[in-house]
Amino acid sequence: MRSTPYSTPGKEKGRPPPRKKACRNCSRSKVRCDLARPACTRCKSLGRSCEYTVPNPAPRLGAQGDHAAEDVDGSWIDQSIAGPEMLDPVLRPSSGITRDLGGATIDAPNLRNEQNFGPAQNGQHELDLTNTDLVPSLSAHSIRDRWLRPYILPPLGSDEIPKVYHPFTLQYVSRVLSTYPNRMLKDGDVSPFIHHSQVSGSLMPLALANCYTLMRMWTQAAPGSETMVVNTIEQEMDRLTEGSSNIYDIDHLSAFQAFLVYSILLYFSPPPGTTPVTDKTMITLMELAYLTARNGLISAAERSKTKPTWESWIVASTKRRAIHAMYLFSSVYNAEHSLPNFVAEELRGVYVPESKALWEARDRGSWSREYDNHLREWGEGMLEISELWKSEETGSIARRRRIERWLKMVDEFGMMLFSVCAHLHGC
Repeated sequence: MRSTPYSTPGKEKGRPPPRKKACRNCSRSKVRCDLARPACTRCKSLGRSCEYTVPNPAPRLGAQGDHAAEDVDGSWIDQSIAGPEMLDPVLRPSSGITRDLGGATIDAPNLRNEQNFGPAQNGQHELDLTNTDLVPSLSAHSIRDRWLRPYILPPLGSDEIPKVYHPFTLQYVSRVLSTYPNRMLKDGDVSPFIHHSQVSGSLMPLALANCYTLMRMWTQAAPGSETMVVNTIEQEMDRLTEGSSNIYDIDHLSAFQAFLVYSILLYFSPPPGTTPVTDKTMITLMELAYLTARNGLISAAERSKTKPTWESWIVASTKRRAIHAMYLFSSVYNAEHSLPNFVAEELRGVYVPESKALWEARDRGSWSREYDNHLREWGEGMLEISELWKSEETGSIARRRRIERWLKMVDEFGMMLFSVCAHLHGC
């Protein structure tokens, strides 16, 4: 699938002078650069060598053979290290991102929030979701291979037996999951496994930008054009599976989130006479979940029960929510296709969704204050998903108190997770 370059506004008389170009590291990372010399603040903090494609002042210093082209503001960008996708976000047209998806040109919304994610203002700094301290997961491969378990039943006499969902439980989960794609159509709203910072910053990940636009195409499709829209969505799903293994963790997460949104949409609202979600779709979904989980579902600071950076917490917490949502969706799919479901032992130790106040915090200061409260409330360690499963501790006073403490602060997504576990395990 190809991408069309961003639209370029025509040169006009009296236009403002060209913007200064970000350093190469910031251009690659698609984040704002403060242009400090000889090294920008971000490169200093990460211990990286800071190089500018365009030196300051004017003469361009670079190795021979560098290939340059004029960008949308008349400054220069090194085409040997960056294509159109790498353009500094402040240089993009305000109308959004233009993409070519299977012959259909779409414009992704520009959902920029200057106060929280734009230039430094009143002590605020743009989030850098590529800079995190997550601890690599040793069980991620079990998430990837989960699709095999229904076909390789446990040996006779094994303690592991399939979970049996009541039909009303499956109906409940299905009804809730089916609402998630449509939530992306409301201004400022997101699915509960997408953090608002991912779509409110100066540069929305391409996977989510396309997802927002395709959701609009889906709801606004004229009679007779439904097949074309479905084909476009399926082509985008194929594109998401072709991502490079060298992209950032947040990009793997965004691809997984978008693929999950599409899978839920097509499963619960298939066009008449079609079955767009198949075993192959679920296998691919679990592969993307593996790529998301392998670099970690918990930060080093969380593991040591200290305060992580806001960026590390956003990525880790969002990953956990997306994984939990995928498992709920997988359970519905398996049950409706007469495939057994098993307890997700590979997720043992993974945290449940944290408080609604933490998840919805809109700036670093508010989040930091809420996390201080979180540490005081959960000094012994946050509730883990495995504490909602059937065990010797189920029904004990200590376990019930921990669960009740969590339920007082959780949002609707965490409440759904609890409801399903309560139906299955009696927690």
